[in-house]
Amino acid sequence: MKNSKLFGLLGLDKIIESLQKLLEVRIAIIREEIEEKIAEKLAKALPLLLVVATMTLLVLFASLTAAFYLSEIMGSYVYGYGIVALFYLLLTIVFYLLKDSKVLKKVFSDSIQKPIKEE
Repeated sequence: MKNSKLFGLLGLDKIIESLQKLLEVRIAIIREEIEEKIAEKLAKALPLLLVVATMTLLVLFASLTAAFYLSEIMGSYVYGYGIVALFYLLLTIVFYLLKDSKVLKKVFSDSIQKPIKEE
């Protein structure tokens, strides 16, 4: 009680209240800025994710088409699908061997950062 009277006389209660309101407003502004930046990044990332999903489906169906075509040529589903599977196995081995390649890391890094940096 003594403190509140002293604060009242000195005007500290109003100063403290003003500081609290200022802090609340500043927090609200920071929160809004963060939300804007997140929305902006999502707006850039979602189209990129759609492209990746579409490309994944393209590779999937192209692989199935190639497997069916090779199966028809070879006369056996095992050979057709086996050839496509071996192709992906070889591709995996090549990427595994190149995983520490600085050139490959630079290419992937640039391709990932380019859409993000464009504003």
